[in-house]
Amino acid sequence: MRRPSLVLATAAAIMALGLQVTQAKGQQDIPSVAVMDFSAFMMGEGGASVNLGKAISAMLVTELSGRDGMRIVERQKLNDLIEDQGLFLSGRIDDAVAVEVGRLLGVQYVLLGQAMSIVDNLRIDIRAVDVETSEVVAVMKKTDETVQLLNVVVQLADEFGEALNLAPPSERPRVEDVPVAATIALSRALTYEDEGQVEQAIEGYEAVLEIHPTHRDALRALERLRGGA
Repeated sequence: MRRPSLVLATAAAIMALGLQVTQAKGQQDIPSVAVMDFSAFMMGEGGASVNLGKAISAMLVTELSGRDGMRIVERQKLNDLIEDQGLFLSGRIDDAVAVEVGRLLGVQYVLLGQAMSIVDNLRIDIRAVDVETSEVVAVMKKTDETVQLLNVVVQLADEFGEALNLAPPSERPRVEDVPVAATIALSRALTYEDEGQVEQAIEGYEAVLEIHPTHRDALRALERLRGGA
């Protein structure tokens, strides 16, 4: 006859295993997404151009990370993989390269696109690619004033969530206009961080907050860098 303690221990082990399987299945059911750096530039009235691709992708990662129902790959993990694999990505990234990166990351979808801002007129084009099938599952296009960049990013995130049949956020903070100078400073700070120049990156993010004290991407980056992550 089995001892009661042995029976209870066996039952507990079976229940724990079942819970682990359920949790693993739940994680697999959650869409996983990677956001590539955008091909983007801004041209002002003086003719000088600035690359805004890093800033836009970082803002989109932050927006998607705050939503339930999907798992987002952080930019640092994406950049580490690109460096480890010896990949050199510059300019416009095609779907084949994005799919390969997505497979290496083990995600279901990759977001990539282009953006252009000319004298405060903004246009962003995004496409979502299914890594398994290499098919484009969603195409999103938005135009607005450049100071409305964050609002545009939120709208694009909403459309991507709708394409995946995800419920929109029940609550969200009020979307603020982001000064163009803050977006430029953010892109420069991200470049420093991607190059491993941490002190310069911190100074860059602090410069963003001097222009726009509530900029969530700069606040998030400073918390990450000062925390040693």
